[in-house]
Amino acid sequence: MFGLFKRTKLESWETNLLTNVLNKLPINNSKLFISQINDGLVRGVLIGMSDIDGYIGFSYNSKVYNKFYDKNGRNFKLENIKVYDTKLSKYLNLTIYFSFGLINGYSIEGSRKYKLDVSKINTSGFQKIYFDTNDYNEISNILTVRERELINPSEVYLVKLNNKDFYHLKDLEDGDFLGMDMYKKIYKITQDPFEINLINDKLENIW
Repeated sequence: MFGLFKRTKLESWETNLLTNVLNKLPINNSKLFISQINDGLVRGVLIGMSDIDGYIGFSYNSKVYNKFYDKNGRNFKLENIKVYDTKLSKYLNLTIYFSFGLINGYSIEGSRKYKLDVSKINTSGFQKIYFDTNDYNEISNILTVRERELINPSEVYLVKLNNKDFYHLKDLEDGDFLGMDMYKKIYKITQDPFEINLINDKLENIW
């Protein structure tokens, strides 16, 4: 099992590695992610598709994809996982990536070529890091508990329109979206024609 070389086939050691790690981690949905692997969601691998060092991405089985895709699923990674490399006789860093409820891929740090013992895994120092917290954190403190339940942090990002800042909250049809300003005013923003329309209602009523 070698590191970065051009291939598209998913290897059995990769599924064993991911399953072994997920079985060890005390995280929500670990069984769901294992089910994705067992049900054949991951069809192959994609190499050289990211600027993340050592990243191996996954291609999906379209027949299984919709079963697990979650439009409200957050983007995060599990990092600081250690897996033993028999070539270097030391542990390497493993990171696993997720978005919209799906397992996306993984990266190995510390070697360009490796041979892993997938039974030797150390998860004692693992961390769960969300990618979607920066813009979301800017508005989360003005939201109610119910509003925070409705909004997927992965969909929140800052846009500037007509020299004013809006926070994208939710996609609508044809590129339109719901936006909010820092005064908690809600807008429907349309692309064709371009309009910014104030909605005089609470977010939970229009969601």
